Amino acid sequence: MSLSGVISSPYQRKLFIFTSSLIISVSIIVSWVLYYITPETRGWNIIIDFLVAIVASATFALVSAMYIAFFFRDPFEIASAVKILPQDIDQTLIQMAQKATDYKLFVRTGRHFRAEILPVLIKSAERSRRPVRIEVILLDFRADEICERYANYRKNASFDGSLWTKKYVQKEILATIMSLIDAASTHNSLVSVNLYLSRRLSTFRIDGSSDEIIITREDPKDIASRYRRDDSDYSAFLSEFAWIRDEAVKMKAGNGKSSLPTTVADMFDGCQLVEALSAEAADAKSERSPYAR
Repeated sequence: MSLSGVISSPYQRKLFIFTSSLIISVSIIVSWVLYYITPETRGWNIIIDFLVAIVASATFALVSAMYIAFFFRDPFEIASAVKILPQDIDQTLIQMAQKATDYKLFVRTGRHFRAEILPVLIKSAERSRRPVRIEVILLDFRADEICERYANYRKNASFDGSLWTKKYVQKEILATIMSLIDAASTHNSLVSVNLYLSRRLSTFRIDGSSDEIIITREDPKDIASRYRRDDSDYSAFLSEFAWIRDEAVKMKAGNGKSSLPTTVADMFDGCQLVEALSAEAADAKSERSPYAR
């Protein structure tokens, strides 16, 4: 096990610091208790031995760490820099959104994006007065066979499998589209949205900016992968996103200042499926992310 890999995780780093601090605190308390209940010199000897042990251990640990860091290279260090533990995924996505001036997303329904990431992008753009360009690729909810296949996959392989039906998939996609329309129309001077609908199924989700790309899977218990701009795999996943986008159907732009039409009815020109699902999709817009921890 690589120590650098363990400590690189914010979740595990906090746990390690908390546990270490607790052990040290308990040791100090025990030492003082022994001091007070032993009026002879034994109490002082315990404290002196304890302090000497700390100094010796710290000196050995420091010298060993410097020796290892200078003369050795951990083969797992590079891999650990790419991996993100499930407990850290949400915070990592939020941090990327806070710094992004452009955001790329390839996902199926976008439930987590509309509930957690899109508000961060909007708030960050408002706070910095810096426009943000968003490209989103969602599953084409008009493709019944594709939505049915995806629902069956999630029904059998997901932690919330009981929710998944073809109608649920279509409703959730439409709810995300509505959220994007709201963002583009309400914040038209700061938020620009290009929306695409794809019939390509994948178990992977791509979130990216001009600085990094994060690859996650459907199940929130899975480890994610993070690729910085200087990583050779960054350009590969950026190309993957571009290929998916180029094969997808781009939704028409708005007529005014907004980058999207102001309603889903205008976007899809009286599609019966949109009319049937609009009320339920509007209610779903305000739901929390199913992956919120």
